[in-house]
Amino acid sequence: MSSPNEPEPNKRLRRASRYQRVQERKAIQRASDQRFYNAMFMIMGVLALLAILLGAIMMNGVSGGFEGMSGWTSPWVFGFTKLEVAGVGFVGFIAFAVWLRMRRKR
Repeated sequence: MSSPNEPEPNKRLRRASRYQRVQERKAIQRASDQRFYNAMFMIMGVLALLAILLGAIMMNGVSGGFEGMSGWTSPWVFGFTKLEVAGVGFVGFIAFAVWLRMRRKR
């Protein structure tokens, strides 16, 4: 026989299955977070390589010049170029996506 402090077998099974469901939900959330962060780091890595490539081209010069990029490198809004505004916008988008992700976890 069981002691008075010991829960019934059905109660133990319910508690164990509830614990298992919680653990499964946590594992699914961790996997989802990992995919999200992998995608973010992949995008940031590609953009960092692009920035390094553009920097190398700017430092070494281009035989044809930068006339083709004049639309992106001339002052546009409040003295900022379209390239700078696009960079700040992308960083803002990444920050907003991470903020939404963190807010949803609570």
